[in-house]
Amino acid sequence: MEKIIGERNRIIALNLSLRFAKEYLEMLYKMRKNYTTDEIQESTKLTIIQRALWTSLIIEIGRLFDTYETKNKKVISFKKIKSLEKDINNIHSEAIIGKIINTRKTFTAHWGKKKDKVVSVDEVCNSNLGTLLEKIEKLKIA
Repeated sequence: MEKIIGERNRIIALNLSLRFAKEYLEMLYKMRKNYTTDEIQESTKLTIIQRALWTSLIIEIGRLFDTYETKNKKVISFKKIKSLEKDINNIHSEAIIGKIINTRKTFTAHWGKKKDKVVSVDEVCNSNLGTLLEKIEKLKIA
């Protein structure tokens, strides 16, 4: 039996991706506050949790800014909402967003052919990503 899926509501989808990104980032902040890098690396459990949060965060950031389309698939992203174009382009131009988008396929979501250095957890946690996600949350999605 084939499952019939209706068109996704872009407001719900984007708000969920944004919420998930903020939650993953907050958990990474907490891990970095509660454990040293050495403690995380010495613990298989903590390493797995950190990697899962990091990977999930990178994927959600990608969803927020995706622009590609195929003949069978159109992505939902803030970049596709005309009324937010200026604000989203300003946020998208920030270094941390650009690096995440440009390197995410290197390891995170796929095994990319590029050998670019991926964004580290430290780099993410020491960036202005949290502030940028807050700015997105304050935008009015129509």
